[in-house]
Amino acid sequence: MSSVDGRLIDGRWTAPYEAEHGDLLKVYAAIGRELNTDAWMFGKNTIRAIFTYRFGIAGHTISSDEPAVFISERHSERMFIVADPEGDIYFTSPTLRGDNILVIVGQNVTEEYLAHLREIHISYIIVSDATNLREGLEAVGREFGIRRVSVQGGGILNGALLAEGLIDELSLVIYPGIDGLSGVPSIFEYMGGATEYPAQGQRLQLLSASQREYGVMWMRYEFHKD
Repeated sequence: MSSVDGRLIDGRWTAPYEAEHGDLLKVYAAIGRELNTDAWMFGKNTIRAIFTYRFGIAGHTISSDEPAVFISERHSERMFIVADPEGDIYFTSPTLRGDNILVIVGQNVTEEYLAHLREIHISYIIVSDATNLREGLEAVGREFGIRRVSVQGGGILNGALLAEGLIDELSLVIYPGIDGLSGVPSIFEYMGGATEYPAQGQRLQLLSASQREYGVMWMRYEFHKD
């Protein structure tokens, strides 16, 4: 969900017409459920706003024979996924909004961090490099049977997925308000140079457009790769 000028920080948006800010966020949440995905995903900056403490225990790098997958208790139909290349998110709950958490970590993770995840009953999968989103998502699909993931924040994660050609569909929800300030994070924030074109060779086909409650607009686009 973005403002009409494509900005993502909802606390900065102008107030909606004849509604409360929270009413429109509920519309966004309802649309997310309509997507009917196996899992949903945040970028690391977004998840740190929820689990604010950084894991600070110095530890020992895992051995080469460490099992690559830990499957903990699962009570939810969907799962919540986060890639944590640094292995330093300190979780205080095994669930987010009622969905069980699944963490993608790299070979650089410590034994102590994995012990933290096991202790709090969070599933994880170890890949060679957790910054490689293709490798991580393919491993999640292979080990947990997850095929459809909705990415709900933020712009840096969206930009990385865009550059790797991993987006099949854009579900764009437009909040009827404006931010207006230059430099505020937008829908896609690829961290690259001016000579890079992360969306090059990808074309959008409009699938549907509809008006929801309180003036919210919902558009869906299919990605076609050259």
